[in-house]
Amino acid sequence: MEIVNILFAFVVLLFLIFCWFGFHYLTNKPLDNPDGHAIVTGTCGDTMEISLQFKDGIVCNSTAWTNGCSVSKTCVEAATMLARNRKISEIQKINMMTIMEEIGQLPETHLHCAQLAETTLLKAIENYLGKQLVPSEPSLPYAKLSQ
Repeated sequence: MEIVNILFAFVVLLFLIFCWFGFHYLTNKPLDNPDGHAIVTGTCGDTMEISLQFKDGIVCNSTAWTNGCSVSKTCVEAATMLARNRKISEIQKINMMTIMEEIGQLPETHLHCAQLAETTLLKAIENYLGKQLVPSEPSLPYAKLSQ
């Protein structure tokens, strides 16, 4: 009878894990065509990824991912949360101190996580702004020569 209880507990645990990952995926779907995107790897080896979608110059949707520790995950998610519903000029003012104020005190050994989240967010904004400067149709200065 004891083996049946252990097996039952194992099946219940697997079910809960499956539900947790399913819920996490449904609530954190990756953005199909982000307007701004950045992937940055810090000196600690953690990689953070931020994707932003804009509507009328305001961030309407954002996603974050990291392969780092729980502090890295908390920092990058706080950065994307702070960016939502804000204009670019407001987002550019977000720094590691703003992120740390949002999530609370960090251990001294993990202050770089907030810095990496700030850097990744600003790189995503730079990526978006770079796309805005690219003309939609390339100019062809040599086209007049063939006429």
